[in-house]
Amino acid sequence: MNVLTFEKTEEVVERRWEVPFNNYDDILHSMLTFFEISTLSMWPDNMYNAIDSVELDHVPIMEYNVGVSLIYILFIFFTTFFIMNLFISVIVDKFNEEIKKRQGSDNFTDEQKEWVKIQRLLVHTSPKIIPVEPINCFRLQCFKIVQSQAFEYVVMTAIVINTFFLCIDYYGKSDDLARVLQNSNYSFVVFFTAELILKITSYGFKYYWYVNWNKFDFIIVIMSLVALDERMLEEKLNFNVTALRIIRVSRLLRMVKTSEGLRTLLKTLFMSLGNIINTALLLFLILFTFAVAGMSLFSMVPEGDYINENTNFKSFYLSFMSLWQASTGDSWNGIMHDCYND
Repeated sequence: MNVLTFEKTEEVVERRWEVPFNNYDDILHSMLTFFEISTLSMWPDNMYNAIDSVELDHVPIMEYNVGVSLIYILFIFFTTFFIMNLFISVIVDKFNEEIKKRQGSDNFTDEQKEWVKIQRLLVHTSPKIIPVEPINCFRLQCFKIVQSQAFEYVVMTAIVINTFFLCIDYYGKSDDLARVLQNSNYSFVVFFTAELILKITSYGFKYYWYVNWNKFDFIIVIMSLVALDERMLEEKLNFNVTALRIIRVSRLLRMVKTSEGLRTLLKTLFMSLGNIINTALLLFLILFTFAVAGMSLFSMVPEGDYINENTNFKSFYLSFMSLWQASTGDSWNGIMHDCYND
């Protein structure tokens, strides 16, 4: 009978308590921690650390105090979802107030404000030109087909199906699938070319080219015809056909034409383009200023958990891109921790 004997050995492992950067030991670290939480950057890590915390000088226990999570949820609700939106609303309201003062409309009566609003709408409103029915019998039949609602539905359905065939393409596909996709591409090119010819025949090229959506369709059809033989373009002409494929996918934007709400939204976006450009220039100026400051302050920071070969302040480009990454909220506090610990 074999007896196994075990010798009890004791191993002493040196351990050291380290206080994490995000803590609540003093008012400054506590405020900084909650500020990082308000930006929603890695806030679950702080919450789970707080849930696992026990008492002073005790080892954390998993899910020891789940009720602490309620504090984080309430804080995020009131700061991110309420205070931040209120802050933005105040800025927008003040901006509109300054615009009214500059235009002198803050002292207008309600009737005068409505009159100014109507005048602005008239300025941005373009007259709708209705196509005239052709006299030629053949063109008249084409005109009735193009103007019908059923024709528009057929075209929209073809666009959706065409987009579906473009989506199922993938690298390493079988020869049968490649043949199906190629034949479907030929079929859709023929269909949209026939649509183009039908519209030019019914409307006439002058009116056809007057409509911007028709210009968009014309360019896509021409590009599709050019890209019919992709292998020849790639091998003989050394031309990358990826851009042409992207243009074919953009045909889906024609769905905007059939939606009044989407057209209104795009028109509003176009009318706001000036203010958007001004805001973008202001953002660029802020990033430019802080990128130069970051080069002066943190160019010698060594690599850490977040400061690496792609995210650092050693050159203006990398400094600018690092600040752009931080402005999107992606691990901005990790970059700050690495710079702080240096």
